[in-house]
Formats: sequence, structure tokens, C-alpha cells
Amino acid sequence: MNPIDDGDVLDKITAYLLTRTSLTLCCVDQNQPYCCNCFYVLDKSRMVFYVTSSLNTHHARIMLTAPQVAGTINEQVNHFLQIKGVQYTGRIRLLDDEEALAARDLFCQSYPIAKLNIASMWEITLDTLKMTDNRLGFGKKRLWCRHD
Repeated sequence: MNPIDDGDVLDKITAYLLTRTSLTLCCVDQNQPYCCNCFYVLDKSRMVFYVTSSLNTHHARIMLTAPQVAGTINEQVNHFLQIKGVQYTGRIRLLDDEEALAARDLFCQSYPIAKLNIASMWEITLDTLKMTDNRLGFGKKRLWCRHD
């Protein structure tokens, strides 16, 4: 891997994340990977994603007992030199009460239709982000890790 080391890596990654709307969310159930797609919003001040999902889904049941998650946010392209996207790792948790209300308010600002949805709100605390942008040159990466 050949990371790009410029002082504004996080700004470049978050600028990209703010232009996208959906992520792939991967979790593991008894050594079996499972993925789903979710709409998300980024809270840049806390470096978390908010997603919504009903508690009766397979992935919700997994995430309640195995909170380590990973996933991708990317574009669909036709050539490898156009690949651009982000891989992430983090920890997910179900929000309740006031945290859930605040997250839902932020989520509904981006997706007003979500006001009609009573699904639970979840927070993914991001641990790592790796952005690939082959438009900058093949194999160029931007890396960010939480340091707290």
C-alpha cells in the first residue's frame, strides 16, 4: 500500500463521504460474514455514521451481539482506473432515548422520508477509513485512524 501523507487526509475523505448516500455494512455471525446496504449520514464532528435498521433484521440481531463492523462506500465504475471509494471499520451500537432522537433528526435532514420510518437508529463509531482513488494514480490511498 502506498498511502498519501498530506495534512488534510481526513478533510478529503469526509468531503467524499458527504457526497455519497449509502454504504455496505458487514458483520460476522458465528464466523459467517453477512452484508447489507444502508443509507447513512456522517457526523463529521464525532466521526460516526448514523444508519437506521429494524431490530427484526438478521444483521441487527448479529450486531447486538457482535458490534465490530466493516464496509465500503463506493461508486460503480467501468474501469479500474476510475475506482474511487472508502473502506471502513468500526463499532456499531443501538441508540436509545435522546441519542436516538438526535441521530434521527440528523438522518431526517438528509432523508425526509425517514420521518415515516420507525426503525431503530444505530451509530457506527469509525475506527479506520481507507480511501482509494485510482484517478490520482493506481494504488494511491488516504488513511485515517481514530486516536482516542
